[in-house]
Amino acid sequence: MRKIYRWGIIGPGKIAEKFAEALSNIPNAELYGVASRSHDRAKQFAAKYSAVKFYENYEALVSDADIDAVYIATPHTFHREHALLCLSHKKPVLCEKPMSVSFDNTMAIINAARENKVFLMEAMWTRFLPIIDKTLEIIYNGEIGAVKHVRADFGFMVPFDPSSRLFNIQLGGGSLLDVGVYPLFLCLLLLGEPDHIKSFAQLSATGADETTDAILYYKNGNMASIHSSIVAQSAITADISGTKGVIALQSPWYKGSEMSVRQYGSPVKNITVPFTGNGFEYEILEVMNCLDNGLLESTKMKLAFSLQLSKLTDEICQQCNIRYQ
Repeated sequence: MRKIYRWGIIGPGKIAEKFAEALSNIPNAELYGVASRSHDRAKQFAAKYSAVKFYENYEALVSDADIDAVYIATPHTFHREHALLCLSHKKPVLCEKPMSVSFDNTMAIINAARENKVFLMEAMWTRFLPIIDKTLEIIYNGEIGAVKHVRADFGFMVPFDPSSRLFNIQLGGGSLLDVGVYPLFLCLLLLGEPDHIKSFAQLSATGADETTDAILYYKNGNMASIHSSIVAQSAITADISGTKGVIALQSPWYKGSEMSVRQYGSPVKNITVPFTGNGFEYEILEVMNCLDNGLLESTKMKLAFSLQLSKLTDEICQQCNIRYQ
């Protein structure tokens, strides 16, 4: 009989709600506990999603011997603090993307996981969706030849509100860390770490980036371009161009199920790759499978990859004068 994993959640916000919904779809997983600095928020979240326990501080959750793994869903600027707390208590961690707001913080989290010999993974849920696996399969099979260029965007519009998490620089607000990491992730996955980056951003009155664009250049001639915004709706599509054809991931590509493949000189082939639930189930299953097999990191979302991703966001922030406090 398979082990039933008892999950804890730190930070009962909107993203945690999606995670809790996904947990309910997995037979050998349950939401055991939720922690918040607000007693009422923890209690309400626990009641809504049938958690066994709720805690009004994070230390109580990580000290509970019945918790098998912890999902960190607090704002970006708190990821380092909360991940280190979990890891010091030997709790396996699934940390919501981005793993932190800086390369140094991400390195500190990864070092703590390695020193404590505890599982750690960044919750880049898009990586585990079937459409990404299908994309990689098509590329590895040589259907579009060698990948030469990747273009991806993710933009949406919300009214400016300096008190909102999205515009609060002290909470890691801005388009880059909220949604820009998705296009950046895809470029890194398909082309690897670039040799040079050139980026531009429009900052809000709070210092958070409203819109960010970046060009990634590779010495072998490959290139990539990304766009993110929280003040304008974008197509939310992605194109992967190769020497023999193009893969087009349809909107919203980061959680999509529709794609097309056009080999030069051939008709377009439309492909549907459905997924179950809200999509968070796949990253949860990855963590549990890794723990079943005694792994300290995922082979699909390696810690070295998360470190590279953090290095790239750091570079873009430095170029664009985005300063998280």
